[in-house]
Formats: sequence, C-alpha cells, structure tokens
Amino acid sequence: MAPKNALKILVLGWFMVLEQHVITGYKISAEEDQELERQLNLLNKPAVTTIQTTYGDSYDCVDFHLQPAFDHPLLKNHKNDFEMSSFDFRLEQGTNGVSFDFDPSKIWLNGKGCPPNTVPIKRITKQDLIGANVAGEIAYNNSLNINPGVEVAVLRTTGQSKYYGAGMTVSVYHPAVQGTQYSSSHIKFQNGPDSISVGWTVNPSLYPDKETRLFIYTVTKNSHCYNTFCPGFVILSPNIPVDLLLKPYSKIGGPTYETNLFVRKRATNGDWFLAIGKDVPVGFWPQRIFTGLADSANYVEWGGEVYSPPGTSPPPMGAGHLPTGKLYDNCYGRQITLIGENQQIDHNPPSCQPYSNSKGYKLVDAGVIRPPFDRTIAFGGNGL
Repeated sequence: MAPKNALKILVLGWFMVLEQHVITGYKISAEEDQELERQLNLLNKPAVTTIQTTYGDSYDCVDFHLQPAFDHPLLKNHKNDFEMSSFDFRLEQGTNGVSFDFDPSKIWLNGKGCPPNTVPIKRITKQDLIGANVAGEIAYNNSLNINPGVEVAVLRTTGQSKYYGAGMTVSVYHPAVQGTQYSSSHIKFQNGPDSISVGWTVNPSLYPDKETRLFIYTVTKNSHCYNTFCPGFVILSPNIPVDLLLKPYSKIGGPTYETNLFVRKRATNGDWFLAIGKDVPVGFWPQRIFTGLADSANYVEWGGEVYSPPGTSPPPMGAGHLPTGKLYDNCYGRQITLIGENQQIDHNPPSCQPYSNSKGYKLVDAGVIRPPFDRTIAFGGNGL
C-alpha cells in the first residue's frame, strides 16, 4: 500500500463499493484507474514461471531481488545486501493434534514450489488491490483504536520490558464472516508507531474466497499493509507464500489442526524473522524499515481479533463460542513463548494478563499444563 495518506479518498469510496459487493460494477475515474495501474505495475513483478497449489491458487515465481520488498526506499539501494538462506528457528516445540505439514510436495502441484532463488507471490488484480487497500485501512484504524468495530480477546504483556520475539502453536478454524468483516488469530508486536502481526485470518476484503489463510500485517511510520501490498517484508522461502491457504480446518471436539507461529529479532543484525510450522523460515522484516521496532517491542499479545462495521451483527471468533472447560472444543494457543532482554525463550512468560473489550468474546489463561501444551490460552465467542 502507498503511504498512509495516499489514496485516502479512493479508499473511502471503494469501502462502500466493497461493502455492497459490487466492485466489478463500480465506475472509477481516469485518475483512480491511473493510480491503480501505477500500484499494480509496482506490485506485479516479472515471473520466472507460474505454479499452482494443490488447492488451485496460482503464484508467480519472482526473482528474489525483484520482489516488492526491495521497492522500499530504505532497501532499494541495499537489495544486494540480502541473500536467500536458511535460518535456525529451533523452538524445542512439541506437537499435538494434527500439525499442518508445510512439505512442498503436498502444497504444490509440481511437488517442489518455486525454482531456486525465486519466491512465490500471487499476481494481483485491480479488484485484489481495492480489497487490500480497504482491509489495510480498516486494520490501521483498529491499531490506532479509532475504529469502534474491532473486538479482541488476547493475552497481553503488562510490563515495560523489552521483547525480542514470541511464539504460539494455534489451532486453525474457519469462522464465517461477510462483507468487510474479518476474524483472526494472531501474535502482535508493537513499539511506538510500529507493529507486526502474524497469524491466520478469514477476511473477504483481503481474500475474497473467504478461506482461512496465513497473513502478516505491518505498520511503520510511513506505511501500513497486509502481506506484500507495501514494500518491506523480505520473502525467503521458495515454497511458502505469506498468504497460504490453511486447510483442513479444526472442528469442535476434533480433529484439531494447528500451526506454529514464531517471530524473533536476530541479535546479530536486528531483523525480525518469521517462521511457521516445524520451524520453516518464511522471511523477515529488515530492522532499517522501523523506528520503534528497530530496537525492540515493548508490547506483545496473543489471541483473537474480529471486526464488523458498526450496526451489523458481530462475527464469530475462533470456534465461535466462549471458551469451555474442554480444550478441544475451543480455539486455543499452546506453548505461549516470549523472548525477553536475556534473549532466552521463556515458556511461561510472566506479567501477562487476559484482556477483552467485549462481553461477547473472552480469553482464558490456563497457565502451564501438561506437555506438550505448556502455557496455554483458549479464546473465542460470537459477539453476543
């Protein structure tokens, strides 16, 4: 996405169009169309080849150094400083339920993903861009606490410490949402104007197929967007896109499907790295694009978030009901971990408390329970 104030009028106009599900029938002005074309030309990079997932999604395999991340003004002249490589994200995490298998042979029809030195990026259409702009603006207003439609149920840090990473193994559900509603589970890091969120979401503005997909959301002093709609996040994996469809979904009482999320700020260079599944490196946010997060995070949260336009029925969070006494009847996050100033992974983070801003959604902190669960939370609701 463009800088915060750019396209503001366009987004406001597109919002109503998207809410009524008539984007294709909306007549945009020549100026609006020109701006869309400019953004599309920036975002859609030349493809070395195009491949498909087993669910039918098509992705362009883009040369590593041509990916949108390096359009960032602070990275443009430094793209050659970065190379595709593997990183050690060992978490000593166990498994429970059915963990998502990010084996390329099971994700891609070609059995392997993109060729070496390329990364998978979905080709963007005008309708995709309109939806992403609307979704990005909604999320940005939520992050500033000026959008009354957002509800959360999270475990959050309460101290004034410095944090350098966090993790969670979370069960994956498929809550039903409509229009510009969304329902997500995430880990969020924040410091000043900067924030990073990673998790899964059902968000028809961002993903019109209404499937549960991975997402990242990045806010800096000068931009805010989902996934790679604005430059900054450097994709490392040739076979794990940041918007990968997660399927099958968990069901109340089982079976339960889950995935691990882990973000860590590397002590050697200050970059924030993202890994999923069984420590599969996806990519990183370079330190130089941040101000507050260039040093550390001073706030971290784990849990659920939903949004619905004021005056509409609230969407479900997680499994769609308030947490019950049976773990597998809930959307849960286990192995809640936090990295503090000692750079060690804390499997029972102190000074964390549940928080919800609505009676219709709730998070229960179960504390440390039997291995391989360790610190565990359960969250959800239907907003009523």
